[in-house]
Amino acid sequence: MSEKKMIIDGIECPFTDERNVLEVAKNNGIDIPSLCYCENLSIYGGCRLCLVENEKGALDAACSMQPRNGLVVKTHSEKVLKSRHTTLQLLMSSHRAECLTCEQSGHCKLQEYAHRYNVVEPRFSENTYSHERLDVSSPCITRDPSKCILCGLCVRMCSEVQNIGAIDFTKRGKKAIVAPGFGKMLIETGCVGCGQCAAVCPTGALTINRQIPEMWRMLNDPNKRVVVQFAPSVRVGLAEEFGMPANEPVTGKLVTALRRLGVDVVYDTNLSADLTIMEESAEFLEKLKSGAKLPMFTSCCPGWIQHVEKAHPELMPQVSTCGSPMEMLGALIRQQFNNGNDSKGDDDVYSVAIMPCTAKKFEAQRPELYKDGKRLIDLVLTTDELARLLKAAGIDLKNLPDSEPDSPLGDYTGAGVIFGVTGGVTEAVIRRVLDDASPEALKTIAECGVRGLEGIKAFTVTAGDLSLKIAVANGLGNADKLIEKVQSGEEYFDFIEVMACPNGCIGGGGQPPASNARKRERMDAIFKADDACELKLPQQNPALGYIYDKLLKGRAHELLHIHYPLHHQH
Repeated sequence: MSEKKMIIDGIECPFTDERNVLEVAKNNGIDIPSLCYCENLSIYGGCRLCLVENEKGALDAACSMQPRNGLVVKTHSEKVLKSRHTTLQLLMSSHRAECLTCEQSGHCKLQEYAHRYNVVEPRFSENTYSHERLDVSSPCITRDPSKCILCGLCVRMCSEVQNIGAIDFTKRGKKAIVAPGFGKMLIETGCVGCGQCAAVCPTGALTINRQIPEMWRMLNDPNKRVVVQFAPSVRVGLAEEFGMPANEPVTGKLVTALRRLGVDVVYDTNLSADLTIMEESAEFLEKLKSGAKLPMFTSCCPGWIQHVEKAHPELMPQVSTCGSPMEMLGALIRQQFNNGNDSKGDDDVYSVAIMPCTAKKFEAQRPELYKDGKRLIDLVLTTDELARLLKAAGIDLKNLPDSEPDSPLGDYTGAGVIFGVTGGVTEAVIRRVLDDASPEALKTIAECGVRGLEGIKAFTVTAGDLSLKIAVANGLGNADKLIEKVQSGEEYFDFIEVMACPNGCIGGGGQPPASNARKRERMDAIFKADDACELKLPQQNPALGYIYDKLLKGRAHELLHIHYPLHHQH
């Protein structure tokens, strides 16, 4: 079969199975602007910015135009440029353009395209942007209707990928907006705070609920000791914001950067990821032994927990009671500073978690995450927020030296590192259960089907006399498909890992937005970090003895496990 080629701006552009001309152009180094297109979503064709001129002089939307051998198009003819200019002026008239004070300034695609196509003033005197109230009901996401350009990306993400449908197009004509139905606020819907809507929003209509000022206040408060933990995938999302490769972890530089910000103590959440596996593996083996109803579902993703509560409450008794690694390390931090290990106690400790996840903001304020009358995590910042903090402080991450997290809660193994990618929790559980750190065993585990960014993975693992059927799902739409098969009897599994965000935490709503190719690079960086760890099994972590003997002192279940209300449902 001869190679297929089309001509874009006089350049021969080979293609294979690309969905449209927009993708062919992108794969050949030609950037056609678009505000409503996403490679993971259905084609909408609403923004009309990606229009190109065909051989007949007509304008077609590149996102819905199928490539064919010999097709000729122009992406910046006079007709195309005039159309784009007018389209941008129309969009700007329906968008509250106060760029200097906008959360998304510098990251806004509408702003970028206005600069690119020299749209320096509005053509239309009438501003038609929405005057609906700001929605700050969610601790995770802020919704500003006045910034919405009706691109529909958030609607498709929430319905097609996450299967939630918390927002949709409402009203008609000039009054059309994207919002929850029936005048509800986000917090009143099935929204789980995953932040995937904000990740695809090209303007500032949906943004992370950023709490940077609160962090500055604590850093500058002489009466506070700021103790920070950072999650596995933060080290592979932050680099891109500072011009470094996505496939290289920046753990050591991240620790140095936090100290330069003024953080008093820095811990790595990888430690409590190891601890989570110890507790979760024990719980799973006990369920197998006791004949409890299976599958057991993982519990470390707060978006997934909310989805179970709202959409599948009958499944909650099958969800692990283990707290997330963030919760567990939060409990350990309180014990470390308030257990005779520090003369001041923990009254002045301000516990901060740097997470790839917007839903962690909701998790931190849940009443279940109060232990001994105190909130375990005072503040959650996302990777995006940390990048903004570092830039505001003038810290150049790229040129920082490496340093190590603080002791005694700084040790971790490769099992904790791989939590950052879909399948990582499961792979760590398998390592724990098989208890074999030989290169051959680790290679066999890695190749059993657990790795990769597919939406659903299913495989069988043999552990001694046990043959375990395991499934891994990322994205709540995929989780729902898997649940339907289990509940219908079509499939059976002993253990199911679910991460709410597509591709797991590397694609979290609090990470810098990334293409599929960039997420694969982040996955590679996670496994590089694992490879760099001398210890591979969670039970090898030298800090565990100290944790169980000196900090937990027989209170492991009380401090490390979370019993949500529906856990007690019969």
